[in-house]
Amino acid sequence: MKLLKTLAATAALAFAVNANAAPEKDVRFVGETQFSGFCKAVVLDDIKVLRSNLARNVGRIGASQREVLRMVTAEDGLTCNGVNLIKFSVERDANSVHEYLTSRS
Repeated sequence: MKLLKTLAATAALAFAVNANAAPEKDVRFVGETQFSGFCKAVVLDDIKVLRSNLARNVGRIGASQREVLRMVTAEDGLTCNGVNLIKFSVERDANSVHEYLTSRS
C-alpha cells in the first residue's frame, strides 16, 4: 500500500499550453519522474510506450507485466494530473491506450 501512495505522488503532470507546439511538447512533467513514462504513453496515445514502461517496471512494482498494469491502474495507484491512469486516458482522448488499459486490467 505504501508503494501505491508513492506511485500516486510520483507522476503528477502540469500542462503548459502552447498553441504553436507539437502535441508532445505541450506537457511538462513535474515532481518525481520515475514513473512518468506511463503518463507520457497516455499523452502520446502510444501503446508501444505503455508496454515498454510495463516491461521496465517488472520486478520494481510487480512480478509480471499484468501485475504492474494492475498496480498502476488501481484507483489508489499511479496518478497523472491528479487522476488515475484510466481516467487520465479518457480526459486526454487517448483511445488506443484507454482500450488497452481497460481490456487488460
